Amino acid sequence: MKTFITSPAKYFIFLIVILTALSCSQSIRPVNNSSAKNRAVTSEEIHVLITEKVTYEAMEKRIGQYTRKIALNTNRSDLYIARGDAYFKIQKYEKAVKDYSKAIKLHDTDEAYFKRGLAYGRNADFDEGIADLTTYIKRHPRSSLAYTKRGVRHLWKEDFRSAKKDFITATTLDPKNAEAHDDLGVIYARQANQSKDPEYQAKMYGKAIEHFLSTIEADPTYQKAYHNVAIAYYITGQNTQALLAVNYALDLSPGARNSLFLKVQILKALGRVDEANKLEKKAAYVPEVCHWTESVPMK
Repeated sequence: MKTFITSPAKYFIFLIVILTALSCSQSIRPVNNSSAKNRAVTSEEIHVLITEKVTYEAMEKRIGQYTRKIALNTNRSDLYIARGDAYFKIQKYEKAVKDYSKAIKLHDTDEAYFKRGLAYGRNADFDEGIADLTTYIKRHPRSSLAYTKRGVRHLWKEDFRSAKKDFITATTLDPKNAEAHDDLGVIYARQANQSKDPEYQAKMYGKAIEHFLSTIEADPTYQKAYHNVAIAYYITGQNTQALLAVNYALDLSPGARNSLFLKVQILKALGRVDEANKLEKKAAYVPEVCHWTESVPMK
């Protein structure tokens, strides 16, 4: 049976599995408060909230527009949510929390609980974020998205047991939930890395790979899943598959510095030392990008 205790280089690569918790345009149309109060939040709108590329100036302008509307309609919870979204996009999480809180005070809006839970987590107020998402889950118990986001905040808090439970629930509710599969894969890989039992390591790495591949099947553009499965293949000595996976990751994000350095290690493991050294020199000049993400990649 193959032993999964790795060489020092591989062990070092895997030890820097990290959580990106604290790592370094579309118009919003207000909706009627009564119909929105108990509305379930959709994956699409949260994707826009988190990933929409907007300039700081555009968001400041949007905030000003909502501020003027709020002055004329102080009891409109949807306006506070919309302005909170704008603050969220420019990482002013405390102001976003205040606006979502105002919306909750006005109409106890489910959407505001969900988004305040996200904002609290981004502001490193993990317990508050988990509490808000728990409130939302009680009202929408079949929301795979909510279990995923709460799981991420458990992960940022390093409560891996609770995170794993949430991700398993999320993938049970929605087998095509790419983010939950990827994060669950990270947890299984972490369990493997912490064990000294070769059989247990093999089992956990196998589960990790399975979930990373499920992520890719659900969303072929999910760059971090290719990166993560490349690490798992590399750690388990499956270097040909690892190289293929990391190349896919770099196709999706050519400037991903962590993927470039991972490829260096894989090339060295394959005996392609000259190619690895050239790439390593190139990668050294690639800037490290600091950004927020709801994903949890292994680097």
